[in-house]
Amino acid sequence: MALPALSLLWLVPAAVAPAEPRHPLQGRALAVTESLRGGAATAEAPAVLGAAMAAPGIRLVGEVHDNRDHHALRAAGLAAGGGAVVFEQLRADQQPAIDAFMALPKGKRTLDALLGAVEWDKSGWAKYDYMPLLEAVIAAGLPIYAGDPPKELIRKAAKEGRGALAAEERQRLGLDTPLDPSLHEASLTELEASHCGAMPKTAFGGMAFAQRLRDATLADVALQANERHGAVTVFAGNGHVRSDRGVPWYLRLRAPGLRVAATMLVEVEDGKTDPEAYVPRGPDGKPAADSIVFTPRAAREDPCAAFRNAPSRAAPITKN
Repeated sequence: MALPALSLLWLVPAAVAPAEPRHPLQGRALAVTESLRGGAATAEAPAVLGAAMAAPGIRLVGEVHDNRDHHALRAAGLAAGGGAVVFEQLRADQQPAIDAFMALPKGKRTLDALLGAVEWDKSGWAKYDYMPLLEAVIAAGLPIYAGDPPKELIRKAAKEGRGALAAEERQRLGLDTPLDPSLHEASLTELEASHCGAMPKTAFGGMAFAQRLRDATLADVALQANERHGAVTVFAGNGHVRSDRGVPWYLRLRAPGLRVAATMLVEVEDGKTDPEAYVPRGPDGKPAADSIVFTPRAAREDPCAAFRNAPSRAAPITKN
């Protein structure tokens, strides 16, 4: 899907909790394309986030994993939409347990029941506050789909690259179609930065393929859910939802006529007040999102401190 020029930008209010000191962009949203026309700019209309989550087709809504405001905001916006939901935070091998949960009588489909079904406390995601979003999905009765590959397959892909998958599966997922070299280079640069420069860019080829596998799998699950339910919201990190090389790239490859829109929730930065400066761009300079919602920053320690002190034991930054 071609993205129009930034002359189409406009600002509208978005429901973001106040913070002190308040950044001038906090509580605002930036519509980068025409895809959210029809009310998003009027005083009483839903915020851009709600409109994005009610749009037809496949809507991808990003996050910074450790920012609780992102999960609460998306929970509030969920009321405007329907269809199904796909979570990066749930693995494909957990889908049978999710299906069993969805088959329970409505009164038994509780947050605790879902968390228990997917062993959330063992998943690595439990350290983040996804509870408002998960509760909202359950309350709305939306079908839930697991969008991430199994852990062992991700590890195998990071180690072996393309050889981790059978040729037929690579072709089906679109993984045999190479990214443009500039996009592949951008992916490697992002991985290098997320590991705080602790390893050279050349060390991330396997990880880059594993990232592609995760994006392609999210796209595959979203396509299946869209066929069954007519609309889908994908919840994933901002790196997955970017339209130049993330999940939308695979959606365009496999379903060129499908309506796809990507919304990113981004944290404001001190002294950075130009909304266009936050728009992610591909190597060609084109925007890599359809809309941006500005939120407060989450309180966090320097993510690179662990790398400087003990690179072999450090975990990557959680922004993607």
